[in-house]
Formats: sequence, C-alpha cells, structure tokens
Amino acid sequence: MSLPTDRTYRQVTEAACQALVTQNAPLANALDDEGRVPANCATAVDQLQQTVRYFAALELRNRAAADGLERFHQLAGAETQAELLRESFPIVDDALKRAKAARAASVRFPLDPVDLERQRTQMLAQLEQAEAGSELLNIDLKRRLGLLPSHERLWPSGDLGVIADAVDTEQAVNAALADRPELRGLRALQAGLSPDTLPVARQRLREANPLLGASPPPVRGLARFLRHTRGPDAEALAELAVRKGQLANLIETRERAVADEARAAVVSLNAQTRRVQLARDRLDSWTASRVDAIKKRDANQPGAEFLVPQVTLEWLKARAEVAAEVTAWHQARVRLKAAQGWFAWEGVGDPRK
Repeated sequence: MSLPTDRTYRQVTEAACQALVTQNAPLANALDDEGRVPANCATAVDQLQQTVRYFAALELRNRAAADGLERFHQLAGAETQAELLRESFPIVDDALKRAKAARAASVRFPLDPVDLERQRTQMLAQLEQAEAGSELLNIDLKRRLGLLPSHERLWPSGDLGVIADAVDTEQAVNAALADRPELRGLRALQAGLSPDTLPVARQRLREANPLLGASPPPVRGLARFLRHTRGPDAEALAELAVRKGQLANLIETRERAVADEARAAVVSLNAQTRRVQLARDRLDSWTASRVDAIKKRDANQPGAEFLVPQVTLEWLKARAEVAAEVTAWHQARVRLKAAQGWFAWEGVGDPRK
C-alpha cells in the first residue's frame, strides 16, 4: 500500500497505535490516579482496594487497545480498498472510450458501454464509501490515540502480514483464564476477603449487580468497641460467608464467559485464516490469467487487446478481496488477544514473572 501524495499523512504502526491507545485510556488513567491519592495503606481495606483498582485499570486498557487496533485495521482496509479502486478507473475509462467509439462506428466490440457505465458508477459509490469510512475512522482513532484534530490523515504502516498457523483452542482458553485482568482482580478480591475487607467486596458485587452488596446497619458505641477488641461478631461472619459464596459464583460466571469469548475468537480466527488462503488462491489464478492475456496481446493474437482489461479488472477485484480478508483476519487476531487479556500486560509487564 503506497502513501498517497494528495494529502498530508502521519504514518502509524500497529505497535505505536497500541501503545498510544493504552496510554490514553481515560477511565484506566482515572483509576491509576485514584491509586496515587494518599491513603492509609496499612489497612487491609486500602490495600485490597489498591489491588482491585490495579486489575480494573488493566482490564480497561486491554479493552481500549482492542478497540483502537480494530479501528486501526479497519482504516488500513479502507485505504487499501480506495487505492485499488483508483487503480481500476483508468482501465474502465479506457474500455468505455473504446466501447463508445466502436458503437458510434457500428463496429462489434466485446464490452457493452452501458455495462461499463454501470460498473464505473458502482466503483464511484464504493470509492466514496471507502473515503468516508476513512474520514470517520480518522476522527475516532485520533481521539483514542490522544491526538488533536487536524487535516493530517493517519496512515497504517508496517508489517500487516498473516500467520497461517492454526490456533489451539485449549491453549487459548487456558491463557485467557490465567491472564485476563478481570479474573485476576476477582481472584485477588476472593483471596483477600475477610471481615475487615467486606466493604470492598460489597462495592465489587454492586458493580456486577446493583441489587447485590447491600451494606448492613453501621456498628456504633459499645458494639463497635467490642468488635475491635474481640474480633468480628456473628453478623460479620455470617455476611462474610454470604459474600464468599457470591464472589465464587461471580468468578465462575465470568470464567465461563471469558472462556467462551476465547473459544469464539479462536473459531473466527482459524476460519478467517482459511478464507485468506482461499482469496489468495483466487488471486493467484487471476494473476496467471492476466499474465497469459498480456502474452497473447504482445503476440498480436486476435481479441487479446480486449481480453487484457477484462482480466485486469478481475485481478484488481481479487486483490481487493484478499485485502478485505486480511483486514478481517487482523481484527479476529485482535479479538482473540483481547479475550486473553494480553494487551493489558504488554508494556507493563506481568507481575507473576
């Protein structure tokens, strides 16, 4: 994909896009800022809240990276489609000119000018759609990257190739269950749950379901003194048992959802890998046909000069199909990586390692 010269462009690689959208995730940044507010970190509640916020921020960055990279690859696809359409216009225009001249001279011509006009109109509509889509994606992606609005357009660059190896479903699911920040945060909350940290559990349960996590009546006076000196009372222990069960159910539900998300992403990615190969096979076939047509034209074989533009247009369509399938493959790859939570750990490091 060559850089156009009619506009000002800023080249952006996938790695740069991922880094910028991760850094400029506003909700995640707000959670990290909250963690820098002076607090009594000696208490179990504050320590657990810090841990829960940490994993929540990572989950938000993981989602932000996935959303940004999906748009990055959509933009790459839109620009590629527009470029291939622009390459097609001179071929259609030349064929249309010949067809009109042949009709005016009452000479037999293999291409109908009405069909060519219809094809050209369709191509104009497709080009308009691609360019409008590119404009919209630029607006959205610039905001996610933390860039100011400008006339400068973003241009996806770098290696956008496809890895043909099939992804193993079990490995992908195990990685998602182990690495997804959301699940790690819930497990950290479960491990740190005690009578003292019940407020943190209530808050997290309310986030999952507003009807959960109700606060008990406040303890005052002598009862509060006795709880401080003698330890948790029966009411606190009873609530602790309930919260443990609710958290266990929430973790089980979210683990199933994350595992299914990873499974679905693997199915989509492996299917898309096959679609890319099929599109490339079709392109190879049209490439061979085009080479053969050009050889016939150069050898002055009858009708070959009319065959070349027809085959070349089909060849350009096949290239566009490959580009579209490659774009879809990268989007499927991004969704799998997001399901596994890996975007969160790139750049910050995994604390387990």
